[in-house]
Amino acid sequence: MDYITTVILSGKDASGTPFREFTQTATVNLHGCLVRTSYRILVGMLVTIGCPKAGTSGKGVCVRVWEPAPGVAGHEIAIQLIKPQNLWGVPNPPPDWEIVIRTMLQGRLVPTERQAWSVPPAAHTAPAPVAAPRASAFPPPVAHVAPPVVAPARPGPVAGPTVEQRLAELERRSTQLVESVLDIMRGQAEELTRNCLEEFRQQVEVLLEDSEGRLRQSLQQAYEESAASLIALRTDLMDQMSSRGAQIIRSTEDTLRTRLRSQSAADDKTVPIKPPQPVTEK
Repeated sequence: MDYITTVILSGKDASGTPFREFTQTATVNLHGCLVRTSYRILVGMLVTIGCPKAGTSGKGVCVRVWEPAPGVAGHEIAIQLIKPQNLWGVPNPPPDWEIVIRTMLQGRLVPTERQAWSVPPAAHTAPAPVAAPRASAFPPPVAHVAPPVVAPARPGPVAGPTVEQRLAELERRSTQLVESVLDIMRGQAEELTRNCLEEFRQQVEVLLEDSEGRLRQSLQQAYEESAASLIALRTDLMDQMSSRGAQIIRSTEDTLRTRLRSQSAADDKTVPIKPPQPVTEK
């Protein structure tokens, strides 16, 4: 039946972390409910569910999980109670709930009163009068009397386990099942983690090799560009130095020529000029 009530869901999620959350039921019946949860609970895991409104609580097993819809927080799970009961506090439960509970209890309980097998007493009849023996050459035959038939006694009822003992045994088996499922999941999680780490390591190695190749190529290209730039810069410097050296040489030559001319002019002024001698003809 569709019945919404606040419940407290607690236990351990798929990672083994304890959780406790307030949620609401969507559908309930005598054997379980449909609730929404934001935790990851797997099929076969044991949970505890309580109803604060009714003041009841019980344990159940997750029997189905629905995947969350896109864009919707949380997902629905189906929980089957270990002990069927009106845990939700339904005020007027359907009449078949009480019938089912009574039938289950009667099927599990061992009846204390049974109709005993009656054993009829053996019929004792008076023996017939035996005639007096006659004289004979042979001794009289021995009479063989069959023993009285007694019905075999049926063994009495054997006391079986009580409802509480069966519930405790069911809870113990459920706990063992949950623990075994958790162990299997832990092993699978460890294997998956190792595989993921190995794959991640391989991807990292590939990325490192690719990065080293790209870095080496970039460094080679940068080296070639730097060498070309240095060669061009040296050529420019050589040209500038050659041009500057030629200018300095020309300037120095002009300065020296000017100084030599000035010195020559000064020397010409200080030397006396001799008059020309007459030329005699012979």
